[in-house]
Amino acid sequence: MNKTSPPVQKRQRPLPLSPRDKVSIFLRRHLHIPTLRPDGETLGKAALCGALIVFCALLQTTVFARFRPFGAIPDLMLPLVIAIAMTEGERWGAVCGVIAAFIIESLGADTISLLPLLYMPAGYLCPIITELYLTDTVPVRLIYTAVSTLGRSVISLLYLALTAEHFDLPALFAGVILPEYASAFLMAIPVHILVKLVFHPFHKSRSERIGTL
Repeated sequence: MNKTSPPVQKRQRPLPLSPRDKVSIFLRRHLHIPTLRPDGETLGKAALCGALIVFCALLQTTVFARFRPFGAIPDLMLPLVIAIAMTEGERWGAVCGVIAAFIIESLGADTISLLPLLYMPAGYLCPIITELYLTDTVPVRLIYTAVSTLGRSVISLLYLALTAEHFDLPALFAGVILPEYASAFLMAIPVHILVKLVFHPFHKSRSERIGTL
């Protein structure tokens, strides 16, 4: 008499998560208060971030105050914040965004007080969007730079509209907004390369680190 084996139950595949669920899970996993016990690597990254912010701020307010690509001073701090955020994460990006805006204004650059409202969200949101929906590639970084620089130009346009005696939109767009956008986008490329090279030693594998000893 043949015994019939019990039917094999098929494992049900989990339902795909909706974008809202992905965001909720990501925020629950990442938005916790870190323990303030910095190790040597964290201190090293913090020192490098500070050095890069000061270097780019001085470069923007001295060299590029005289040598102006496309006739405008490029905003080096915004691509720097995005580059740090994409390399080290959203927390580093948000903190560096606030510090960068404070330093560049303290040095008397041609910027406005609304910059922290752009730098910090850009540094925080870019890596989150990348982790949830995209991949950290060169085209993605270029898109982030283009969109954030556009936001920077909009803020500049609003500032000029509030402070200029005679608001001539075509003249301001051709003489201020477009050159500012072009110079900022052009100089964002070497800034991203610089950040990638500076933080590369922290992202080596264990075998690569041992091989360099």
